[in-house]
Amino acid sequence: MSTPPAGRPARRLGPGLTAFLVVDVILVLAFLVVLGTTLAGRDSAEPEPVAQPTQAAPEPETSPEESPQEEAEEVGEVRAFVLPSGNIHCTMDEASATCTILSFSYERPAPPEGCAGQVGNVLAVDAEGNAGFTCQEGEPSGPAEGTPVLEYGEQTTVGAMTCASSTNGVLCRHNESGAGFSVARAGYLFF
Repeated sequence: MSTPPAGRPARRLGPGLTAFLVVDVILVLAFLVVLGTTLAGRDSAEPEPVAQPTQAAPEPETSPEESPQEEAEEVGEVRAFVLPSGNIHCTMDEASATCTILSFSYERPAPPEGCAGQVGNVLAVDAEGNAGFTCQEGEPSGPAEGTPVLEYGEQTTVGAMTCASSTNGVLCRHNESGAGFSVARAGYLFF
């Protein structure tokens, strides 16, 4: 504050302005205390752990299996399902199981005589013990919207058919004859 010129009396602050200044000073001090506490807390806290590289999970459905996983959980009768990757979907009834794989890296087999389309995307097994590719005209379609997911490590049984989902694809088998198939991105097996 400057001193008033000679001959003039000094003016005092009114009570409202004084209260305003006091509240402002208190708020600034409170802000500084909170800021100091926060900064001090950062210094005393343990340093955040550095992310360690983890081993990448295996890419799903890389190679087919000859038998279902021993610990596969039976989930009851699921007549249509899709694997978690969305790449393989299947339908089942009491006497057959059919699975479609949308994307694969194995060599497409030659179509059998009488097949005007292609083979390689659709596999089936029936109650007579026949397992193989089915002739497909055009590109295969994806699963119907709302098709339930059969999680890796789960299996479903409908009639005499069992299908099991794993990170190694899907395996479907006619339980009485043992005939079936397994399919994954990298290959397929018939047994």
